[in-house]
Amino acid sequence: MFPTAFVTIFMTVLLLASSQPALGTHRSLLDRIRDERPRWISGYTGSTYIIWGKHSCPAVHGTKEVYNGYVGGSQYNAKGNGANTLCLPHDPDRLPYGISLPDRYDYANLYGGEFQFNIGHVRTDENVPCTVCRTNIASSTIMIPAKRTCPTHWQKQYTGILTANRYPYHMSEYLCLDDNPDYVHGSRKDDNGRLFYPVKTVCGSLPCPPYENGEYVSCIVCSR
Repeated sequence: MFPTAFVTIFMTVLLLASSQPALGTHRSLLDRIRDERPRWISGYTGSTYIIWGKHSCPAVHGTKEVYNGYVGGSQYNAKGNGANTLCLPHDPDRLPYGISLPDRYDYANLYGGEFQFNIGHVRTDENVPCTVCRTNIASSTIMIPAKRTCPTHWQKQYTGILTANRYPYHMSEYLCLDDNPDYVHGSRKDDNGRLFYPVKTVCGSLPCPPYENGEYVSCIVCSR
């Protein structure tokens, strides 16, 4: 993050300098500093997030792709392995030779991710892509479930459908899957792995209203 003390000093000097008529000869320098300041600060600030179900980042000003790849995670009915969901790159680096690892069954497994419902041009059992994105004009990024709009002064990155593992299976993260998703071509094989199902509401401990029983849940990713 850009050092707060430096920003404070920089802005104080800029304010004092611009208020002194005697420094008129330095006006062009001050103008250059003002022009360059957004670029300097953008190099030290920013926020990253993963867009689930897309090969690329949304067309939002200031948002750029870090890398894209495939969803990875635990098998839907496994008790062990990892609890979080990963965005795996297309070009993995192998571990160097010489690292001593157990040769028995003391390890976890990593699987790919699959859609378990049809949406748009995506069909069940096709693999889920993902992209890691960075917005350089924001310092925070949040996913808001059950919303399609961002709070005031926040920028929309993408809207989606809330997804998770199916209710009889083991728990998984709630992830915001883009509502116009892509898929990994040639991947429809029903290998299972980390499965994506749409999420429905259940009234009771969840207050209804404002929620309604059995409704699919929307989501949005916002930055500021």
